[in-house]
Amino acid sequence: MAQLSNDSANAYNPKMGDGSRGVVQCVHGGSTHHAYLYGSINGSDYVLIESFTSSALKEVVLCPYFKISTSASSVTGTVNAATKVYIDETR
Repeated sequence: MAQLSNDSANAYNPKMGDGSRGVVQCVHGGSTHHAYLYGSINGSDYVLIESFTSSALKEVVLCPYFKISTSASSVTGTVNAATKVYIDETR
């Protein structure tokens, strides 16, 4: 299991390869400390995968790059340290 960086400048690269699956858990740190999970296949064009406005657990297809952000419309900002997002590569 790995914790994603709260700084949107740092991408997480899954090790299991494209098309594998994983579980993402958000431990939400408060009413305004939202996290938005983005994914990319080329490392520069990111799309929104999931919005975490409360604690949650989701299964996702692993893409080559993941980032979390403070914005639902762009990959920017640093998520408050009270909110943590973890990813576990399952298969």
